[in-house]
Amino acid sequence: MARNRKMQIAVPPLADDTDLRDSRRVAKALPVAVAALPAELSLRFKSDTPLFSADPSDPTILIRKLKRNTSRGRFVGGKFVVAPLS
Repeated sequence: MARNRKMQIAVPPLADDTDLRDSRRVAKALPVAVAALPAELSLRFKSDTPLFSADPSDPTILIRKLKRNTSRGRFVGGKFVVAPLS
């Protein structure tokens, strides 16, 4: 003979309607805000700040521009090591 057992399930409260409306409003406004950003962004750095970019022909190599000098290399142990010319 089966016994009847009672079980309680905790149901999370429903989100407030105003929160949902705010979320929808933000989701609709985000693409408009991103589109309003300038196409180009100009950043200014001191001359002794190295700028790094990936080598388009070999993404495992970094290109470092520092004080009008350009070098290619990798980070080894947290330090930039210039790759030997091949």
